[in-house]
Amino acid sequence: MKKLHFSPEEEALLVEEIRTQEARTSAEIRICITDKFIWRHERYAWRLFEKVGMNQTRHRNGALIVMMPRMKKVVILGDCGLHAVVPSDYWEKAVAAMVRQMQENGPVAALREGLRRLGDTLSAHWPPEMGDVNELPDEVLK
Repeated sequence: MKKLHFSPEEEALLVEEIRTQEARTSAEIRICITDKFIWRHERYAWRLFEKVGMNQTRHRNGALIVMMPRMKKVVILGDCGLHAVVPSDYWEKAVAAMVRQMQENGPVAALREGLRRLGDTLSAHWPPEMGDVNELPDEVLK
């Protein structure tokens, strides 16, 4: 089976979208794109969430999008601070919108959709703070 590949331009576009959304908030956002076949999607995502330090942000408001395009699956996770402020159906709606975008316009469009949704939500609850620092790297995880 062909290995999933994003061009350097596509990855740069995604990193720029992460930076754009993070500029609107004091929260941290990361994305992971994997071509692995993962049967326990959410378990994999939670392990990655902890491994990359998403649960160690100052306000506990980190968010991670894990996309598995070959499996047509998306998992979006938020730390406890984020879970405390979003409605219970927030995650399902965001994932459904991303899957729809992935089917209609491809994985890059889907990730941009997810990043914009997270940016809207995070900025409403955690606006940018004076002297805020980027707590986590912005590059795409693989």
